[in-house]
Amino acid sequence: MTERSTGGHDTSANMTGPTIPSNGHSLEPIFHPRGIAVIGASSTKNAGGGGMISGFLGSLIELDYQAEHGLYPVNPKVDEIEGLRCYPSLLETPDPVDHVISQVPAKIVPMLIDQCIEKGVRSLHLFTAGFAETGDPDLVAQEAELIKKLTDAGIRAIGPNCMGLYVPSERVSFMNSFPAESGNVFLLSQSGANAGDIIQGLSKRGVRFSKGVSFGNGADVKAHHLLDYAAGDPETEVVVGYMEGVQEGRLFFDALKRCAHAKPTVILKGGIHAAGARAANSHTGSLAGSIQIFEAACRQAGAMRAETMDELHDLIVTLTTGAKDVTGTGVGLVTGGGGNAVLASDAIATAGLDVPPMPRATIDELREFIPIAGTSVNNPIDTNLRGEEDRRRTLQIVAGADPIDVVFTNALDSHNRDPKIDALPREQRIEHAENNARNEANLLADLQTETGTPFVALTRSRDTSDIATKAAIAYANAAYRRGVATFDSAPRAARSIGQILKWRSRREGLPNLF
Repeated sequence: MTERSTGGHDTSANMTGPTIPSNGHSLEPIFHPRGIAVIGASSTKNAGGGGMISGFLGSLIELDYQAEHGLYPVNPKVDEIEGLRCYPSLLETPDPVDHVISQVPAKIVPMLIDQCIEKGVRSLHLFTAGFAETGDPDLVAQEAELIKKLTDAGIRAIGPNCMGLYVPSERVSFMNSFPAESGNVFLLSQSGANAGDIIQGLSKRGVRFSKGVSFGNGADVKAHHLLDYAAGDPETEVVVGYMEGVQEGRLFFDALKRCAHAKPTVILKGGIHAAGARAANSHTGSLAGSIQIFEAACRQAGAMRAETMDELHDLIVTLTTGAKDVTGTGVGLVTGGGGNAVLASDAIATAGLDVPPMPRATIDELREFIPIAGTSVNNPIDTNLRGEEDRRRTLQIVAGADPIDVVFTNALDSHNRDPKIDALPREQRIEHAENNARNEANLLADLQTETGTPFVALTRSRDTSDIATKAAIAYANAAYRRGVATFDSAPRAARSIGQILKWRSRREGLPNLF
């Protein structure tokens, strides 16, 4: 196997990497590493992962970090991994190495820190666990001593016990299958698993991230540092965080307030009950604290608190699409199936929104082309329309009605299965389904632009086939790119929009963010 040029001594010495944006924040350099060394890199492949190398090295290779940066696996037992030269120690890697990822056992970390100081690295990510989160006083003290040694040398530490950095613009990732495209959402998370769920889950709905940081124990870089950074990051428009415990409470509150004044900020707090608090303490060594105090802090700061992971996902989709611009409670519900409309209407009302009756003029306009039998046009709108032009006309009329502030409608039409399409080879059926989904998403996006009324697409379907799943993801991504929010049910859509309306009403006197 031929060695890649970025792994050799002769080419990397002159590698300067991209220019670091100068926003003045002390954390900025950690997001722009010119070279990364992975200590304890393995050549093991993921089981069932399509031949992908496991671990952090595999994630970096998947995003092609090595194409424009130095990527240096360190393992004295291996000569080469995926065409990259493998080095016996950090000190033997070429310069510059700005960021080091530690996959070695805790007992080796003190020696690695000495090497980082000698090498002149800028940041150390300690995936390594076995420190303060154990609760052992000796290991708590050892963590503090090692972090002090790093910070005294000017090296920032991420962790211990965390997944580290995701910076798509620099091709840095800590898990496989993260999107390579950059976006406008900044993520901070004490949990690596939850960080992965947030990134991968939201990516299926179109969301993309500016940066993500899983910071684990937070021995050096803590939540308040990351909130402070995100508040001034020009690539970030929305901030989302998963917290288990609050370190340095006053600094956290001040940073949360600065961030929430500058950008919509959503926090999910884990450990709100006894069992969760115990799990948080054994997970990252965090003391969960009072949820009432945390809730009050979020309110006073102008941030939003999500109560569940689904709620967090929905709020981020709402805040980054046209759904955030809903100014009132009137919902135009255009759906098929009377029973579904009844339950959806109940859910909308429960969320503090309304499904108001249509004005007589709107009803008359709809009745010009919608038959009376088997339909309803008084909101909910139950038409069972199958033609695209009639559907477009219906949605346009509803969006223009006086009491309507937002339109909810089913996203994917499961009617009219075409036997000719069903007979095609599987790949062609997938292509056809995805194209139809994109066209449908563009219809709602066009209507949202034309009418000035936000549209919400409801994607839940009884069809659970892989083709339907691919079509739903294609739909969500196409809709999101054009500013249309997708939700898998009316209750989730209504709850999220209701929360945004309440949040905006609580921000009286604070900066208007959109």
